[in-house]
Amino acid sequence: MSPRRQHASASTITEVAKLAGVSIATVSRVLSNHPHVSDEVRQKVLDAVRQLGYEPHRVAQRLRARQSRLIGIIATDITNPFLNTVMACVEEVFFARGFTVLMSNTNADRKKELNYLSMMESEAIDGLVITPTSENVDRVAELSEKGLPITVVDRRMTAGRVDVVLSDNVAGARAATEHLLRLGHQRIGHIGGPLHLTSGRERYEGYREAMQASSWPASPDLVHFGDYRRESGYNAATELLQSDTPPTALFVANNLMTLGALNAIHDQGISIPDDIAIVGFDDMPWARSLNPPLTTVAQAVEEIGYRAARLLMARIEQPDLPPRTEVVGTQLMVRASCGAKNPLPSP
Repeated sequence: MSPRRQHASASTITEVAKLAGVSIATVSRVLSNHPHVSDEVRQKVLDAVRQLGYEPHRVAQRLRARQSRLIGIIATDITNPFLNTVMACVEEVFFARGFTVLMSNTNADRKKELNYLSMMESEAIDGLVITPTSENVDRVAELSEKGLPITVVDRRMTAGRVDVVLSDNVAGARAATEHLLRLGHQRIGHIGGPLHLTSGRERYEGYREAMQASSWPASPDLVHFGDYRRESGYNAATELLQSDTPPTALFVANNLMTLGALNAIHDQGISIPDDIAIVGFDDMPWARSLNPPLTTVAQAVEEIGYRAARLLMARIEQPDLPPRTEVVGTQLMVRASCGAKNPLPSP
C-alpha cells in the first residue's frame, strides 16, 4: 500500500474539521453538498479534504445528503404542565416547517434517557430539544460534538456545543421571597427542587439571597428539598408544618410540589393565608381557580418553547454558530394565597 493510501485511511472527519477550522457538522454538510454553507467555508473544507486525502464513507455520505425532517424532543416528566407547553410550542414551530416531531419521556430515569438518545441518533434526527436529567449528561455532549444540533431547556450544561434557554430563576425566587418579607414574614420555609438541576439550585439561591439581605437569614430547618413531584412537596410541607417552630409562609419551587404542599396544608386543617402564606413557582391556568387564588412566579413558558425552537432551527441551518444561552424573565403574580391584602404587622 502506498504511503498516500495509508495516510488517507488514517484521516478522519475530525482531522478535516480541525484543519479547516470548522465543526464536524460543517464538514458533513460540505461533503453532502448542503446549501447552507458559504463558498469560503466550503472551499476551506474541500482544501482540507484534499490535503489529508480524506475519503468519506460513500454510503454514510449519501445518507447525510438526505435530511430526515425529524426533530426529537426528550422531556424528563411529561406530566409537568411546564414541559407540556414547551413541547407543544416546539412541535408547532417545526410542524409548520414540514418536520415530524418524535417525543419521549424519561421520567427522570438516566437509563431511559440514554436509550432514547440512542434511538434519536438511530433515527438520524436533524435536531434535538431536551430537558436532560442533569447538567453533565456525557451522551448529550458527545452527540453535540458529533454535530447534532441540540437545544437544552431549563438546564445549564457543563459540556458540549449546545444552546440553552431557561428562566431567570434567581430573580424570580428572590422576588417571591422579598414579597413575603415585605408582608412581615420572618420564618419563610422553602421547598426546593433537586440541587443537581439548574432550576432547583438557582431558585434556592434566589430565596437565600433575599433572606440573607433581610434581618432574618434562612435557617436550615426551614429548607427541605424535593424532586419536583407532588408527593415530595406533600412530604416536605408536612415536615415543616409539624416542626416545633413551623414557618408562617412557604415558597415552593415548582407547580407540582406546590400542589402537594397545598394538600398537606389542607389535610392539617391550616387556613391559607390566615395561618400560613404560600407562593409557588410556575403560573398555571388553575392557579387563579384555587381557593384562595395562588400567588406564583410566572415563567414565560410559551416564549421559552418558541425560543428553543428558534435556537434549534438556527443551529440546523448554521451549525458553526457559537453556543448561546438565553435567559427569559419571570413575573410575580400576586394573589390572595400570600395574604397581600392582609399583611402581617411589622415586628
